[in-house]
Amino acid sequence: MKKLLVSLVAALGLMAGAQAATFQSVVNGDGLVTDYSTDGLISFDLDFQSLGTTTLSYVIGAADTAALSFNALLRNLTGDGITGFNFSISGGEFLYSGTVTRQFDGSLITDIDFNGAHASVDLGSPEFLDVEIGDPLAVAGGQLNWGLTGLSAGDVLNISVTAVPEPESIAMLLAGLGVLGAVARRRQRLAA
Repeated sequence: MKKLLVSLVAALGLMAGAQAATFQSVVNGDGLVTDYSTDGLISFDLDFQSLGTTTLSYVIGAADTAALSFNALLRNLTGDGITGFNFSISGGEFLYSGTVTRQFDGSLITDIDFNGAHASVDLGSPEFLDVEIGDPLAVAGGQLNWGLTGLSAGDVLNISVTAVPEPESIAMLLAGLGVLGAVARRRQRLAA
């Protein structure tokens, strides 16, 4: 009986020892998220339904404290061109630069700026489909996951991803707002 009890306690101890980063929720934004995180890896698909920022929340597990990698598949469901992405993380920082790949033509993006807890990716020209951050599809074709450091077990890690629209989209938005303002002003004058 004593051996059985010792074995049971040992088995429970082994089960509790290794925990991966746990996806908690989408803190803000309307992106659809599918999480694929495992021990030592934060991995997700993020489907942008509109341009803007989506923030995801994770709790860091004991298995993630030695070396934590990051990859993501960012899908553009807006129909608008995206010229880049901005990333920021709460707590910790980006350890080294991995790769970014355009899904449509498979080209590697080299204009990646890592600055502590922030990273920005300039795609150069608008992307209307998907972008791979790191190696989310495990193609092993020279793609590298991004690294994260400075996190401890139990830390809450918020990852904010912002899709940067192409300049024409911003110009059209501002022009449209200007026209709406002019129409509203004219209606006020006519009503008075």
